[in-house]
Amino acid sequence: FVSSEGWLKLFLSSLGNQPSDETKPWYYLYFPAMAVKFTYFPLWAKGPAIAVALELSGMEWVGEFPEEWPKMKPNTPWRELPVIEVPGVGYIGHEVSILSWIGSKNPKLGGETEKDQIVSSQLMSECEDIYKTLSNRQDTPKARNKVSKEDYAQLWGEPDFSTHNRSFGIVAYLTLLEEFYGKAGVGEGKFTTSGTTVGECKLWNTLHIMKMIKDDVLAKFPGLTAFYERFTAMPEAQSIIKTGGKMPAAFNQYFIPAE
Repeated sequence: FVSSEGWLKLFLSSLGNQPSDETKPWYYLYFPAMAVKFTYFPLWAKGPAIAVALELSGMEWVGEFPEEWPKMKPNTPWRELPVIEVPGVGYIGHEVSILSWIGSKNPKLGGETEKDQIVSSQLMSECEDIYKTLSNRQDTPKARNKVSKEDYAQLWGEPDFSTHNRSFGIVAYLTLLEEFYGKAGVGEGKFTTSGTTVGECKLWNTLHIMKMIKDDVLAKFPGLTAFYERFTAMPEAQSIIKTGGKMPAAFNQYFIPAE
């Protein structure tokens, strides 16, 4: 049995002059207009992990900031961004779902081994917990003084693992991630074989958020420092930091220090 996609590939290959670039999705080699479209706000929040994953994937993609979000919103699956539009599929919403889809297209992003896949998945989940904590307790330009000075001090202070995990602060999360890095046993600034799984993309994004708030936040965590420095040095990561990659412009800081 040959799928409809398989028949189309066979037909196109029979025409001759086949493209040879295996880093791009097969359909883009024949139809350049069929690129993945990524839409998010110009904020360093839930967008950069997707952008760097797309850059690393080899897929052709274009980025867009919503020009008229109120008009676009009713057409999105969950009435929120980020979303990607995939030719033949339609919209995919939610950052983790988008990252999982990207990972399914490239083993270096999805995980080359079962262990890599499990590690990547856990990193995404842990980083999602961290993002929720920041959303609830860390200031943004439009939402200042979210918590009391005492609560903010606890957020960035010494870890207390005796509390419920919903009360963990940033240092507690980093301590757990440092332990996880050691248990992964890969070393060289990697949690997985490739060091570029979608879980690591989201972790890099999360650590960059933290460093924009408190630059020395990783000082006591050598494993995470090695990971962050290695990942940040990659051309794909530098592109996202400096220009936003294929986005119209760079992402701006979203979470800011409390006054």
